[in-house]
Amino acid sequence: MVLPLQVRAATIADLDQIVAFIQQKADFDGFRDPLVATATTLQQTLFGEFPCAEVGFAAVEQQAVGFVLFSSMYSSFLAQPTLWIDDLFVSATWRRQGIGAALVQYVATLAKARHCGRIEWTVATQNQAAIAFYQQQGAQIREGVRLCRLDADGLDRLAQGAAHSLRPIV
Repeated sequence: MVLPLQVRAATIADLDQIVAFIQQKADFDGFRDPLVATATTLQQTLFGEFPCAEVGFAAVEQQAVGFVLFSSMYSSFLAQPTLWIDDLFVSATWRRQGIGAALVQYVATLAKARHCGRIEWTVATQNQAAIAFYQQQGAQIREGVRLCRLDADGLDRLAQGAAHSLRPIV
């Protein structure tokens, strides 16, 4: 573990660093092309009237070295809230020093305080280092589950189809 490591909630003053981390994660994951997040959109969705997600920062000597972005969900099976980790990223030069584990622990501490039944996230099947890391943290990798996604185009098509097929109630 790197000392002294500080993990804290991000503030609106951290917007530029949040954007930089998201860009670095998109590069790492090979998905920079569809990236549209900006400081303006993140300000609204993270720090606006109705925040959609939260960010935790890991810092060494006040230098941001990693981040975790997460949001709340609900598990009907547990009848409890769940925290969903969307992004977990540590800068390349700071990896393998306990920073990722500290970020996961940060979310776990919040989950316990909020009476959550679990934390969930996805991991790329080819990212064996990440899978091993998550297993070291105690995560169970669920092989038989697939992520389903409707992107903006799919949402538009589905919503348009629903609008045409729904009949008014008289």
